[in-house]
Amino acid sequence: MSALLWKDLRVNRLVLIIGAVLLLGPLLVGAGIRLYCLRRYGVLSEPWCDFWAETGVFSLGLSMLSLALLGGNAIACERADRSAEFLACLPPSRRLVIASKAIVVIGIGLLIWGIGLGVTYGAAALAGDVQEAVARIRGEALPAIAHTAVLLVGAGWLVSSCLSSPAIASGIGIASPILLFALLSVLKYYYGYEDLDMRFWYGTLAVGLGVTGFAAGVVHYLRRVEP
Repeated sequence: MSALLWKDLRVNRLVLIIGAVLLLGPLLVGAGIRLYCLRRYGVLSEPWCDFWAETGVFSLGLSMLSLALLGGNAIACERADRSAEFLACLPPSRRLVIASKAIVVIGIGLLIWGIGLGVTYGAAALAGDVQEAVARIRGEALPAIAHTAVLLVGAGWLVSSCLSSPAIASGIGIASPILLFALLSVLKYYYGYEDLDMRFWYGTLAVGLGVTGFAAGVVHYLRRVEP
């Protein structure tokens, strides 16, 4: 299993780099700009706790794109480089192979969330006003990001198990929350469902579709004959 895990990490190293840039890039750039303004003008437009809370949530949401890339790349990449046929002839069972991929995808997702929330909460605590920062983080943004993350991974993973193109699988994964939100908007504003709770239904459907897509991708991979 350890060899499979290392193999999946090597396969997804570019996605890991992209995820790190999307997660830490806005924080570092924003902090640099604020320090420059502080040094040049001697004033800041908002307290540091507000900055870390808002920028942290933004960077966490932006880094969710890397989860769609990860889900879309997990299985399809090995068909694209023809290594799936070779892997199918090796001793590890398909269950171990898909388990390794799932562990890598879920583990990296949890790592991104851990770093994002840790940086945001930690910096806000050092700024001395963690209660205000927590109130901002726990607002509407964080649940929506979490629901979207599940859908991004599940949709990309399902398409990756069916196709041989990581780009198409990742693209469909990224498009899935947009399509879901567009569908709910059409139902609410054009078909008379004025009382439709967008936040509730988006969250419920995003999580449901994401989990279902992930499970369906596992089943399809186990039953499919490569390539």
